[in-house]
Amino acid sequence: MSVWPFKTNFSLIAENTTKFYMELTTRYRERFPDDAALLTTAGILDARNYVFSSPPQIEITDIIELARKCTAKGENYTPIRKLIRSSEMIQKHRQRKLSAYEVLASYDDSEESPECTDEVFDFVFGLEMLLFKADTKFSPFDIEEACRTKHKTIEKAITGTMKKYNVGKGAFARATTTFMEDVSQEPLRNRLGILP
Repeated sequence: MSVWPFKTNFSLIAENTTKFYMELTTRYRERFPDDAALLTTAGILDARNYVFSSPPQIEITDIIELARKCTAKGENYTPIRKLIRSSEMIQKHRQRKLSAYEVLASYDDSEESPECTDEVFDFVFGLEMLLFKADTKFSPFDIEEACRTKHKTIEKAITGTMKKYNVGKGAFARATTTFMEDVSQEPLRNRLGILP
Protein backbone atom coordinates (compact mmCIF):
# COMPACT_ATOMS: atom_id res chain seq x y z
CA MET A 1 0.00 0.00 0.00
CA SER A 2 1.44 3.38 -0.96
CA VAL A 3 0.86 6.65 0.76
CA TRP A 4 -0.06 9.54 -1.52
CA PRO A 5 2.15 12.57 -0.90
CA PHE A 6 -0.68 15.10 -1.13
CA LYS A 7 -1.81 17.77 1.27
CA THR A 8 -5.35 18.36 2.37
CA ASN A 9 -7.17 21.61 1.69
CA PHE A 10 -6.88 22.28 5.43
CA SER A 11 -3.08 22.22 5.13
CA LEU A 12 -2.95 24.15 1.86
CA ILE A 13 -5.12 27.02 3.07
CA ALA A 14 -3.15 27.25 6.32
CA GLU A 15 0.20 27.19 4.51
CA ASN A 16 -0.79 29.72 1.87
CA THR A 17 -2.31 32.19 4.32
CA THR A 18 0.75 31.84 6.56
CA LYS A 19 3.10 32.50 3.64
CA PHE A 20 1.25 35.72 2.80
CA TYR A 21 1.24 36.65 6.49
CA MET A 22 5.00 36.10 6.70
CA GLU A 23 5.66 38.09 3.51
CA LEU A 24 3.61 41.00 4.83
CA THR A 25 5.04 40.84 8.35
CA THR A 26 8.65 40.59 7.26
CA ARG A 27 8.70 42.96 4.31
CA TYR A 28 5.86 45.43 4.90
CA ARG A 29 5.04 45.47 8.64
CA GLU A 30 5.63 49.22 9.01
CA ARG A 31 2.86 49.95 6.48
CA PHE A 32 0.13 48.35 8.58
CA PRO A 33 -1.65 50.30 11.31
CA ASP A 34 -2.37 47.14 13.31
CA ASP A 35 -2.43 43.34 13.30
CA ALA A 36 -6.05 43.25 12.12
CA ALA A 37 -5.13 45.05 8.88
CA LEU A 38 -2.15 42.75 8.38
CA LEU A 39 -4.21 39.57 8.90
CA THR A 40 -6.99 40.92 6.69
CA THR A 41 -4.53 41.52 3.87
CA ALA A 42 -3.04 38.02 4.20
CA GLY A 43 -6.55 36.58 4.09
CA ILE A 44 -7.57 38.64 1.06
CA LEU A 45 -4.42 37.59 -0.80
CA ASP A 46 -5.13 33.92 -0.10
CA ALA A 47 -8.86 34.16 -0.83
CA ARG A 48 -8.49 36.48 -3.84
CA ASN A 49 -10.23 34.03 -6.21
CA TYR A 50 -13.31 34.20 -3.97
CA VAL A 51 -13.09 37.91 -3.15
CA PHE A 52 -12.41 39.37 -6.59
CA SER A 53 -14.71 37.10 -8.59
CA SER A 54 -18.02 38.40 -9.95
CA PRO A 55 -20.07 38.27 -7.86
CA PRO A 56 -17.76 37.82 -4.87
CA GLN A 57 -18.34 34.65 -2.92
CA ILE A 58 -16.55 36.08 0.11
CA GLU A 59 -17.02 39.72 1.01
CA ILE A 60 -13.96 41.72 2.05
CA THR A 61 -15.97 42.90 5.05
CA ASP A 62 -16.24 39.28 6.25
CA ILE A 63 -12.44 38.96 6.25
CA ILE A 64 -12.03 42.35 7.94
CA GLU A 65 -14.54 41.36 10.63
CA LEU A 66 -12.78 38.03 11.18
CA ALA A 67 -9.37 39.72 11.58
CA ARG A 68 -10.76 42.27 14.03
CA LYS A 69 -12.42 39.55 16.07
CA CYS A 70 -9.17 37.55 16.22
CA THR A 71 -7.07 40.52 17.33
CA ALA A 72 -9.51 42.14 19.78
CA LYS A 73 -8.84 40.00 22.82
CA GLY A 74 -11.12 41.02 25.64
CA GLU A 75 -11.56 39.45 29.03
CA ASN A 76 -14.10 37.00 27.57
CA TYR A 77 -11.71 35.87 24.82
CA THR A 78 -10.88 32.18 24.69
CA PRO A 79 -8.58 30.96 21.89
CA ILE A 80 -10.18 28.46 19.52
CA ARG A 81 -7.52 25.82 20.18
CA LYS A 82 -8.26 25.97 23.90
CA LEU A 83 -11.99 25.61 23.24
CA ILE A 84 -11.38 22.63 20.95
CA ARG A 85 -9.04 20.90 23.40
CA SER A 86 -11.43 21.49 26.28
CA SER A 87 -14.27 20.06 24.22
CA GLU A 88 -12.17 16.99 23.35
CA MET A 89 -11.27 16.41 26.99
CA ILE A 90 -14.89 16.75 28.12
CA GLN A 91 -15.92 14.26 25.42
CA LYS A 92 -13.28 11.79 26.64
CA HIS A 93 -14.54 12.28 30.20
CA ARG A 94 -18.11 11.54 29.09
CA GLN A 95 -16.85 8.39 27.40
CA ARG A 96 -15.19 7.49 30.70
CA LYS A 97 -11.73 7.61 29.11
CA LEU A 98 -10.54 10.37 31.45
CA SER A 99 -11.30 11.27 35.04
CA ALA A 100 -12.43 14.78 35.96
CA TYR A 101 -8.98 15.37 37.44
CA GLU A 102 -7.28 14.31 34.19
CA VAL A 103 -9.53 16.68 32.23
CA LEU A 104 -8.59 19.60 34.47
CA ALA A 105 -4.89 18.73 34.40
CA SER A 106 -4.75 17.93 30.67
CA TYR A 107 -4.55 21.40 29.22
CA ASP A 108 -1.00 22.66 29.05
CA ASP A 109 -0.12 25.95 27.34
CA SER A 110 3.40 24.67 26.70
CA GLU A 111 1.96 22.33 24.03
CA GLU A 112 1.39 25.31 21.77
CA SER A 113 4.03 26.31 19.29
CA PRO A 114 5.43 29.82 19.80
CA GLU A 115 5.35 30.29 16.02
CA CYS A 116 1.62 29.70 15.83
CA THR A 117 0.03 32.42 17.95
CA ASP A 118 -3.63 32.35 18.94
CA GLU A 119 -4.30 35.35 16.66
CA VAL A 120 -2.84 33.64 13.60
CA PHE A 121 -4.44 30.27 14.36
CA ASP A 122 -7.86 31.78 15.03
CA PHE A 123 -7.68 33.83 11.84
CA VAL A 124 -6.57 30.91 9.64
CA PHE A 125 -9.23 28.67 11.23
CA GLY A 126 -11.92 31.28 10.49
CA LEU A 127 -10.66 31.88 6.96
CA GLU A 128 -10.79 28.14 6.29
CA MET A 129 -14.44 28.16 7.32
CA LEU A 130 -15.19 31.11 5.00
CA LEU A 131 -13.45 29.39 2.07
CA PHE A 132 -15.17 26.05 2.63
CA LYS A 133 -18.54 27.80 3.00
CA ALA A 134 -17.98 29.49 -0.40
CA ASP A 135 -16.70 26.29 -2.01
CA THR A 136 -19.10 23.63 -0.71
CA LYS A 137 -22.76 23.08 0.02
CA PHE A 138 -22.16 21.80 3.54
CA SER A 139 -23.85 23.53 6.46
CA PRO A 140 -21.84 26.02 8.54
CA PHE A 141 -22.08 23.57 11.46
CA ASP A 142 -20.61 20.70 9.40
CA ILE A 143 -17.84 22.97 8.09
CA GLU A 144 -16.91 24.09 11.59
CA GLU A 145 -16.92 20.50 12.84
CA ALA A 146 -14.65 19.45 9.96
CA CYS A 147 -12.24 22.30 10.76
CA ARG A 148 -12.34 21.37 14.46
CA THR A 149 -11.39 17.77 13.69
CA LYS A 150 -8.47 19.06 11.59
CA HIS A 151 -7.25 21.70 14.06
CA LYS A 152 -3.96 19.85 14.62
CA THR A 153 -3.39 19.64 10.85
CA ILE A 154 -4.04 23.38 10.55
CA GLU A 155 -1.73 24.18 13.47
CA LYS A 156 1.01 21.91 12.14
CA ALA A 157 0.79 23.55 8.69
CA ILE A 158 1.07 27.04 10.20
CA THR A 159 4.00 26.08 12.43
CA GLY A 160 5.85 24.18 9.69
CA THR A 161 5.43 27.05 7.25
CA MET A 162 6.67 29.61 9.77
CA LYS A 163 9.76 27.50 10.43
CA LYS A 164 10.63 26.63 6.82
CA TYR A 165 9.28 29.28 4.47
CA ASN A 166 11.84 31.54 2.75
CA VAL A 167 10.43 35.06 2.64
CA GLY A 168 11.03 37.15 -0.47
CA LYS A 169 11.26 34.32 -2.98
CA GLY A 170 8.77 32.71 -5.34
CA ALA A 171 5.13 33.19 -6.25
CA PHE A 172 3.95 34.36 -2.82
CA ALA A 173 6.60 37.07 -2.70
CA ARG A 174 5.68 38.25 -6.20
CA ALA A 175 1.94 38.27 -5.46
CA THR A 176 2.54 40.18 -2.23
CA THR A 177 4.79 42.74 -3.93
CA THR A 178 2.26 43.25 -6.70
CA PHE A 179 -0.54 43.86 -4.19
CA MET A 180 1.54 46.19 -2.04
CA GLU A 181 3.14 48.19 -4.88
CA ASP A 182 0.77 48.16 -7.87
CA VAL A 183 -1.02 51.48 -8.39
CA SER A 184 -4.23 49.69 -9.41
CA GLN A 185 -4.41 48.13 -5.90
CA GLU A 186 -4.15 51.49 -4.13
CA PRO A 187 -7.91 51.92 -3.51
CA LEU A 188 -8.07 48.54 -1.75
CA ARG A 189 -4.90 49.26 0.20
CA ASN A 190 -6.44 52.56 1.31
CA ARG A 191 -9.64 50.78 2.34
CA LEU A 192 -7.58 48.43 4.50
CA GLY A 193 -5.66 51.30 6.07
CA ILE A 194 -2.32 50.28 4.55
CA LEU A 195 0.08 53.19 4.52
CA PRO A 196 1.87 54.29 1.30
